[in-house]
This record gives sequence, structure tokens and C-alpha cells, in this order.
Amino acid sequence: MTQIEAAKKGVITKEMLEAAKNEGVDAADLMRLTAQGKVVIPNNTNRKARLVGIGMGLRTKVNASIGTSSDIIDVRAEVEKAMAAEKAGADTLMELSCGG
Repeated sequence: MTQIEAAKKGVITKEMLEAAKNEGVDAADLMRLTAQGKVVIPNNTNRKARLVGIGMGLRTKVNASIGTSSDIIDVRAEVEKAMAAEKAGADTLMELSCGG
């Protein structure tokens, strides 16, 4: 079941609880906003991540984007960017390679 499906049924998931704690908001409020489509909780199920919510009433997030292109193919530089973003406290990382 997805977060929005659970929220629409009035279910507070463990992901919602963790995201609410990390955001400093009430889990029931986070569930309601998720059900309304005003908040999302990104989560990669293939690895452990610190869960945060993105949307109405939540703190501003810092996103870092990395990726190679057909013009610049330097995987090492992209890994260095990702490590710098993590060290600087970025909330999310998007890998947007479109070539190479």
C-alpha cells in the first residue's frame, strides 16, 4: 500500500511516523496532508534513508542534482558532488544522468 492510499484510509504508517518526527509535526496532521495530496514522503525501498516530507507546512528542503550528460561524462565528479551534498546536509539527491 502506498503512503497516499494508507492516508486516505486514515492509517498512519511507520514512514509517516518517522517523517513526522523528523519534520517536528504531528503524525495525524502529516497523514491528513498526505491524503489531500499536499505532502509526499519520498522513500527508496532498496536502502535505508532518513524519511522527510515534502510539501505544505513542512520545512524547506535542500535537493542536490547530479548526473552525466552526453557532453560531460565524469562519474567520479558526480560522486564527489553527491558526497559534498551529503556533507553539507542536503535532504534529497536526484541522479539525473541523460547520457554517457
